[in-house]
Formats: sequence, structure tokens, C-alpha cells
Amino acid sequence: MATADAPKYIDLMNWIREQILSGEFSVGMRLPSENELGKKFSISRQTVRQATSVLENEGLLERRRGSGTYVCASKSAIKKKTRNIGVVLTYLDDYIFPSIVQGIEKVLTKNGYFMQLAFTYNRVEKEAYILDTMLKNNIDGLIIEPSKSGIPYINTDFYQKIKSAGIPCVFIHADTNPPMNIASVRMDDYLAGQSAGEYLIKHGHEKIAGIFKSDDMQGQLRYSGAINALKKHNLLQSEKNMFWYTTEDIKLIMNGELDREILRRLNDATAIICYNDQVARYLVDLLTRLGKKIPDDISIISFDDLELESAIGLTTFAHPKKELGKTVAVQLLKLMENPSLNVSVKFPPNLVERESVKDLRDKN
Repeated sequence: MATADAPKYIDLMNWIREQILSGEFSVGMRLPSENELGKKFSISRQTVRQATSVLENEGLLERRRGSGTYVCASKSAIKKKTRNIGVVLTYLDDYIFPSIVQGIEKVLTKNGYFMQLAFTYNRVEKEAYILDTMLKNNIDGLIIEPSKSGIPYINTDFYQKIKSAGIPCVFIHADTNPPMNIASVRMDDYLAGQSAGEYLIKHGHEKIAGIFKSDDMQGQLRYSGAINALKKHNLLQSEKNMFWYTTEDIKLIMNGELDREILRRLNDATAIICYNDQVARYLVDLLTRLGKKIPDDISIISFDDLELESAIGLTTFAHPKKELGKTVAVQLLKLMENPSLNVSVKFPPNLVERESVKDLRDKN
């Protein structure tokens, strides 16, 4: 039975599935009329139509104009629930991911589902292997963080298989490029980037540089938002003030091998927008070693609001972390009950002000 707050048509959908599974409704059999089903379940004809439409989309029923609705799939075509949900993320480390996983697991466990967790390390070939394996394991739903979401997507064939198999799927953190018409739960990264730019401009900064990640959609959206803010105020100077990096560059950055190039790009900026707090912490350490004071000599704004050891408290946009994990799990369960729902969610930017941005207007 549907839960107390579930849509009324869910009961009818489940009943029809049960009739097909039991053999009571066989292939080619005409269903009772909409009026009969409406009376049986005390629902309107419109609600009956809503239930049968979902089952039509699943390939179980066929509507014939002027004749009625017929069963067009045998009981073997109805996939039995495994109570397993596949969760595919890029990483699991001491960054934001443990909290996200906790949020997902809490909701799934509460609703009687098990989590099959896998990590791609942001490699598309690893993602392909994981998706192939999960498709063979007859999972009931998928939560996926697309690997390298900022570049043209390679694994589109697997997502077509997921959609063709009728497996409910929700992306986390990003969509794919090109879009696959799959729901997503993520931060509004464009608005966050725009807000970061506006915040610095509001505090009197005109020479603004940035460090962004190019192979993830979050980096491109944060960059686009920031650039839009600079353009709006006629402050866009040059692309030379923007440093781009990829997943493969992270170790080089943290080892200091790209220090010279990064410093060259930042040039004479009074403020820097960093892709995330990990990069911001690296930059604070680098500039401090060079005798620069944050924020007196240079200001830094970032994203994620991590509990990282740093020489100064970062002004940053908080990542919803556990709340995002809970939300993506809740939205997937909604999609599993009603495949026609739009379950996409964008979290608005949430600025946490600390000490890393200087107000240059104080000089006036």
C-alpha cells in the first residue's frame, strides 16, 4: 500500500502490478474500465488515468483508442524489487563526501533500502565499469555523481541503458554534458560564483582573479557566474587572471609544482575566487610563505565551508553536505514512486563570512 502522504494513484499502480505478477491479468487482457477502477479505489477517473499512464511508460500497459487499456507485458517483465540502491560518487575522503554518504544512507535505511556504494575517482572508464556492474545487479535506483562532468560525456550509452531499463536515476552535484534529461540535486553553482564576484566588488575590489576546475561542471558554472558579475560592473580584465586546472593537476598543485604559473596568473589581483576550500587553503599557505598577509595584502573567497586547518578563517559559500545527501535520497524515492515527477533541486548559495576578505572601501 502507498504511505499516508503518497499520491492516491500509487495504490492502483501497485495493485495492477500485483495482478500481472499473480497471473490474474495476462498479456492481451483488457483492464476494467476507468469508472470501475475509480469506484474500486475511491478515486477519480483522472487519478486512474495517472496510474495507467505511468504503467504505460513502463511498458506494462497499452492504451487503445476507443477500446480500452490492455496488458502488454507478462509477469516476467515486472522486475522484482531488490531493495538495493546504487550510489556512485567520485571520491570518499575527508572532504565533503563522508557527510553526503551519511545523509543518503540515513534516508535509504529508514525506508528499508540498502546502499551499494562505489567510487570512480573522477575517471570515466571506472564509472563505465561500475555502471555496467550495477546494471547487472538489478538495482532499484541510482544516485550518480557524473565523472568529469565538465567535458563532453563519454558514458552516454550507459545512461541510455539505465533509462531504457526504467531504472530511476538522480544525479548529484552536476548534470552531464550534453544533458541526458535526468534529474539532479546540486548547489546553484552559477549563482554561487556570481555571488562571490558581487561580494568582492561590493567590498571595493576591482582586480579580481580566479582559480577554477575545468573538468567538473561545478567549476565551469562558478566561473561563469563570477565572470558575469565582473562583466556587469565592467571589471573583466583578462583571461590571463584565471588559472584552470583538472583532476590530474591536483597533486601537482598540492606538491607546489604549479606555484610559479599560479602566481603569474594571479598577478596584481587584490582578490581571488577559489574553486573550493582545498585550493583556498593551499593558496593561503603559499602566499603566507611568500610574506603576504591575508586579507591585508590579498583577499580570498571560496566554496564548501570545510573544517580545514588554515592560517585564517575563510569567507566561503557553505556546501549543504549531509542535507544534500538526504535530499537526493528523498528525491530518488519520490521518483521511484512516480517516474513522471520532476525531482530536481538546486540549493541556493549560503555565504559564511569570516576574515579572508578585506573591505577596500575602508581606505576612503
